[in-house]
Amino acid sequence: MRQYLDYLQHIMEHGTDKADRTGTGTRSVFGYQMRFDLSEGFPLVTTKRVHLKSVIYELLWFLRGESNATWLQERGVTIWDEWAREGGDLGPVYGWNWRKWGKPYPRRRQPVPTLSPDYNASYLGVGSGKGKANHPLAKTWEGMMARCYDPNSPSYPDYGGRGVYVVDDWLAFEVFARDAVTLPGYRKVGPNEPRLVLDKDARGDGFTYGPASCMWMTDAENARLKADKIYVLRDKSGNLHEFSNIKQFCDEQGIQDSNLSDLWTGRKDAKVRHGFTLVEAREKNPGIDQISQVIEQIKKNPDSRRLIVSAWNVAQIDEMALPPCHLLFQFYVADGKLSCQLYQRSADSFLGVPFNIASYALLTMMVAQVCNLEPGEFIWTGGDCHIYRNHFEQVKRQLKREPRPLPKMHLNPDVKDIFDFEYEDFTLEGYDPWPGIKAEVAV
Repeated sequence: MRQYLDYLQHIMEHGTDKADRTGTGTRSVFGYQMRFDLSEGFPLVTTKRVHLKSVIYELLWFLRGESNATWLQERGVTIWDEWAREGGDLGPVYGWNWRKWGKPYPRRRQPVPTLSPDYNASYLGVGSGKGKANHPLAKTWEGMMARCYDPNSPSYPDYGGRGVYVVDDWLAFEVFARDAVTLPGYRKVGPNEPRLVLDKDARGDGFTYGPASCMWMTDAENARLKADKIYVLRDKSGNLHEFSNIKQFCDEQGIQDSNLSDLWTGRKDAKVRHGFTLVEAREKNPGIDQISQVIEQIKKNPDSRRLIVSAWNVAQIDEMALPPCHLLFQFYVADGKLSCQLYQRSADSFLGVPFNIASYALLTMMVAQVCNLEPGEFIWTGGDCHIYRNHFEQVKRQLKREPRPLPKMHLNPDVKDIFDFEYEDFTLEGYDPWPGIKAEVAV
């Protein structure tokens, strides 16, 4: 890993001192490249210890298409904790765009304070004076409150967990009951008419229950707004029925939509009443699985110049907790070997880059194995290559150390699918690094 020490030395000697987003200050150069022949060993920095467990688990996390740090935390990896929002959410970061490019990310806002568990607004007798329990709008209000404030509610993750909230005035049922009958779409419905539900999306921002954002509509109208899945059912005669609006399908069949409730679980083995069996429940817009596509391309058209995976989704940058630093990588096949080049727009050279080199070298080896190729080169290309000012002393200490022999990484040869790799499938031999050097992450 002499290449890495030369890289650090180049920045220290030729870099420009600059301000940065974190307020820490950096010394940086623009544009640098390092090449690593993977046949010579696994490029894991030896002049300080690199936490390989975090490298492996993070890469597996990316390949799962995850966007929440909880999966990492459950495995003792905390490298994303500084950027995680409430509940571990990170937005559509790397894995999301590797596996689900273009899929709309569930929008979030800053969470609102959770109400006290014993909160119970009373009905003060507005109108009929019957009391909240007997009021026709009581269930609507209670359902709204549960979705937004009760973590035990099945709907909470999609409502309160995303920052959906009720305006202060509507926390009191009597105010809600007074306002609700003045909202657009409200009317008294007869016994044979479709019921009305309260919707917050058509008029509002999708996060607010209040008089300025809500309106009434029928179940069918509301279902059309939520129709983000396609369902396929098989009837008793073996005929297939494909639809996205459950309410509309049930109306056409003359059955109650509650009788198809198992569909919402997505369980393929669910049998529903009236003789229908769920064959498939798929997302309308699952996004593009770039990893699967690029592996298929490598196998079928290895000479392609389009073997690229990108995490830089311009439309979703503002939704990410941290825009991708290592934002694009390209594969190249020649002489039975697979090589990979990474472009990294922003490179924290002391803490981040050793991690990134190891991660993408390992990814190259994994893709090579499942494509029946040998690993070739890993090429790291950096844009803004910087060392933070509070890392200068650590870098000077590291530059005094002589690199040691590279270790060898062994992959379980039985794994033939990129998504089947598990932590236990990786074995590192001969890693004898210098002691670790602590430094603070600039957030």
